[in-house]
Amino acid sequence: MTGPDSPLPAEDDAAYRRRLLFAVMLSVMGFGSLTTIVTVALGTLATELGSTRTTLGWAVTGVLLTMAVATPLGGKLGDIRGHRKMFIVGSIASVVTTAACAFAWDATSLLVFRVLFGLSGALVQPAGMALLMRAYGPQRRATAMGWFQFASTGAPAIGLVIGGPLIDVLGWRTLFFVFAATSLAALVVAVAVVRESPPGERLPLDVLGSVSLGLGILFVLLGVGTAARNGITDPLGPIQFAAAAAAIGTFVVAERRAAYPLLRLEYFGRRRFTAPMLANSLTQFAYMGGFVVTPLLLGDVYGYAVSAVAVIMAPRPGAFAAMSPLGGALASRIGERTPMMLAGCCMIASMFSFAVGSAPGRVAFVIGGLLLSGISAGIGQPAYAAMVADSVDEADVGVANGMNQTMLFVGIVSGIQVMLVVLGDDPSQQRFVGTYLFGATVAAAGLVAAVIAGARRPLPTRSAAATGGSSS
Repeated sequence: MTGPDSPLPAEDDAAYRRRLLFAVMLSVMGFGSLTTIVTVALGTLATELGSTRTTLGWAVTGVLLTMAVATPLGGKLGDIRGHRKMFIVGSIASVVTTAACAFAWDATSLLVFRVLFGLSGALVQPAGMALLMRAYGPQRRATAMGWFQFASTGAPAIGLVIGGPLIDVLGWRTLFFVFAATSLAALVVAVAVVRESPPGERLPLDVLGSVSLGLGILFVLLGVGTAARNGITDPLGPIQFAAAAAAIGTFVVAERRAAYPLLRLEYFGRRRFTAPMLANSLTQFAYMGGFVVTPLLLGDVYGYAVSAVAVIMAPRPGAFAAMSPLGGALASRIGERTPMMLAGCCMIASMFSFAVGSAPGRVAFVIGGLLLSGISAGIGQPAYAAMVADSVDEADVGVANGMNQTMLFVGIVSGIQVMLVVLGDDPSQQRFVGTYLFGATVAAAGLVAAVIAGARRPLPTRSAAATGGSSS
């Protein structure tokens, strides 16, 4: 009898890999699609739920922030309890929370359901990656992760093309019902296809470190939002920043004392660890902030319907998906810093292109900005991740990637919130221009971080690369 961990014929292995890849990609695509389509529907949601676009922006940022905080714990639960189990549990939660969003009766209920949706993603994504890595083995993991990234970045384009017309014709609630059905199909496939993988070493969870880091990130972002909305004179902002400092201080103390810390603090003193994470976060600030502002530009200044906005926005995630393989190839051939710098330059150029396109009749510049920002993310993401992973010990690559993802989410969440606040609820053409120039300034800071990150890493020899090893 063939068990889930027993050797299989090569043909059976190949067939299982194809089925598993399909199941994981189907699940991942639901998360990416819903994130971006909610972005272009912020105006519609705000009108029907009696709220503001700034408030409803948390329907996007709440998901991302939740995943930033909870994904490391979700991955650890998979290590302890089994990745298949966590993948199935997360998939069930995805179906339930997506359907619940369709029944939201006000802004608060929608935001709560979206945060719970983010928790389901914190289980599905790390478990899905772990299942793929085991099935493909060390020599083919890059292939599996390439398809995983393609699904993650290509899904938003699909969501925009499908979701925009659905909102215009049938309303936004239908959108959530459709994606709940998609998630249900992914769940059925997963139950039928996915085999269990054995758990790893049963190390204890660093609960205090994880919670304190999450609270620190949360209070930093709340403080930034308060300061952006109300100015530095609002006493709530300093209180939130003080809470952030206390939480991060607790994290530092916890990591120093923990037998199995979430992340070794010494890594933060390494330039090749901190600089690419900072560059990634700042570039993502402009990337996602611009992505939220641009649908408002197309609706308020150009007067386009949601369906038209969705189609115009689709090239950006499409460019991201298409350029990701090139970004990985560049980082492997010439080192990570040059692609990181190129990504920073493209992001700055995209913000200027958006600024020029803020006047009616210049939609070509808007499309150009979308393409440039997608190219920036596609070229930069593999390089950021590779440099961070190369800067730590092999045993800590997973948590280093997790920290890089956390910084990415911090940039995304803060970019959405701050750039929406900079734009305001009654924006003029001049406010759009100023908002994009602000994004260009942040992206320029990311370029500086990429420059100081350091020279290219030593590349592995051909034999080491072929066997999944690395040079000494």
